[in-house]
Amino acid sequence: MISITGVPIDSARNSALLEKLNSANQRLQSHDVLLWGKAAEQEASNRLGWIDLPTKSNQLLPKFDAIAALRRKNSINRIFLCGMGGSSLAPEVISASNLESELPLIIMDSTDPADLLPILESDLSSTLFIFASKSGSTIETNSHRALFHAELVKQNLAIGDHLLVITDPHSALEIWAKDHSVQVLNGFADVGGRFSALSAFGLAPAAICGIDVSILLDEAQDAALELSKPNNPAVLLALAIFESGMNFISLPDLPLSQWIEQLIAESTGKEGKGVLPVVENSQPENPKILRISFTQLAGQSSNNDVYLSATLGGQFLFWEWTTALLCYLIEVNPFDQPNVTLAKERANLVLSEKSFTITPVAVSEIPSLLKNFISKIEPNGYLGIIAFLPRSFEAQINEIATDFRKSFGFPITVGWGPRYLHSTGQFHKGGVPTGSFLILTNEVEKDLGIPDQDYSFAQLQKAQALGDVAALTESNLNILHLTLSKDLTLNKINQSLREVF
Repeated sequence: MISITGVPIDSARNSALLEKLNSANQRLQSHDVLLWGKAAEQEASNRLGWIDLPTKSNQLLPKFDAIAALRRKNSINRIFLCGMGGSSLAPEVISASNLESELPLIIMDSTDPADLLPILESDLSSTLFIFASKSGSTIETNSHRALFHAELVKQNLAIGDHLLVITDPHSALEIWAKDHSVQVLNGFADVGGRFSALSAFGLAPAAICGIDVSILLDEAQDAALELSKPNNPAVLLALAIFESGMNFISLPDLPLSQWIEQLIAESTGKEGKGVLPVVENSQPENPKILRISFTQLAGQSSNNDVYLSATLGGQFLFWEWTTALLCYLIEVNPFDQPNVTLAKERANLVLSEKSFTITPVAVSEIPSLLKNFISKIEPNGYLGIIAFLPRSFEAQINEIATDFRKSFGFPITVGWGPRYLHSTGQFHKGGVPTGSFLILTNEVEKDLGIPDQDYSFAQLQKAQALGDVAALTESNLNILHLTLSKDLTLNKINQSLREVF
């Protein structure tokens, strides 16, 4: 059962739009491809398969069990999932849940050599790499595939025992896998990446770790029955968010919140509209109840809070359903990501021209740069801290974000590059144009080549950062790009922030 309470939900029950949204809910259940308008019809016609996943994905369970059994037979005790956005966020949520598991799932969505080198320097004889990409053309995933495939060959290990591919039928990644005798799990072609939590992309990695994912499908089936009714929780929350007039909702720091962040931000954030979930640096008081805050100021509790309780499988379907209805209200296509292409094009230009040079900033300039940057943040705006850095910097990035929250009242979101490009990146460029972005890069100490490419991982990471800076600049947004060095450290940036404010 899905339980949802709060003043905004009570208001939604009495809304003049409730009847209209109940009608839209019926149309969604009927797979109406015109729900989001004629312009979205073509995309929607091949993106509504997620509605049927609670039952349809049961056919995948025997395949998952067979691969898990083979994993045990091959004495695999370490599993890496190499995937971006919708190909890794849901498995990360499932593996972090309280469902019983035989092995942890390690997510690899970084292209920083510092995150990759320790894996290469280890014994891979008991390691399985899962490469997940719906399109089969994701540059980060294919770079990981080339790197780890070459290392397995170098260590004289049987490729088929240590690699698995999850992708859509007929993709370039599937063709590569078959050419190299690597097992393939196909996704459903009519399910988009961020709506794929209950498909092979979301379930298979967790199942291979030994988690009984049939539980999630049973939970989602129960949720589907609830969502088929009028005035259901998804209808009420979509309506509550829409009628709040807010462009931000606040969520606690949970893996589930990271998945929700991508789903809502990338689905709604376009045409100058959208809702951005802001994941706060705070743990929930009760992990079984998700508090959703509509307040403008981060971390404040108010009468505008909504409290949600549901099973994990139910949450997946519930949030997808809510997002689809919210996009109907906002009048945007939930299944495209038009502004993601711009950053990709700019990054590819950097790679092709080999224009990796970044002009360093003197430490003495940091206080004035920060002061000028923050002065340009709009009163109703938000700050995005974007870190193209190794994950070893996470504690320091969180400290900077915390200090910003203490000093200022605007919402603050943290994204890791290149992961965020497949999540909130669409909203930042195509959504409500009030964002300001502190982009942090660093000079890599030890680089790592990408097999069969004329650029390295450090160059790929830098190209994606510079490409994103270019895309955000072309969107006329407020940006401060700082590159860390021996002289310019995160501690010095934070110290400057404290001194200035």
